[in-house]
Amino acid sequence: MSKSENTRLELLSAIDRILSGDTVRIDAKRGLSAIAVEEEANLGNGSAYYYSDVIEKIKLLKSKAITKKQAQQNSDVTKLREKLANEKRLKEKYRAEIASLKEQMAQMASTHNALALSNHQHLKKINDLESELFLLKGSN
Repeated sequence: MSKSENTRLELLSAIDRILSGDTVRIDAKRGLSAIAVEEEANLGNGSAYYYSDVIEKIKLLKSKAITKKQAQQNSDVTKLREKLANEKRLKEKYRAEIASLKEQMAQMASTHNALALSNHQHLKKINDLESELFLLKGSN
């Protein structure tokens, strides 16, 4: 194998290690880039640019990663929108329930007041009749 082929294999191996997170020379959290691949392969700066197929592979993998990230973000946004719509629906449901309960409470208060007034009037009538009866018994 020629030195050029060995360098290409080192670069490709470095790409695989970066993607798998099993890096040797750089931080595993570091993103994929030409410089990161060169450092992981223990090569000098700019050496990857002599291999256009390696650079194309890096660019392709980065664009796929960006597309996946955008899809994930879109999915997250969709989930949040659905959650927001559900929360709004629940809010309206509870508002309608509150309005219904307030109306029911007003009706109950009205009924209570009518019954209390009727009770008071009947008690007054009973007292008046008892007083009249007492007066009639006292005059006999």
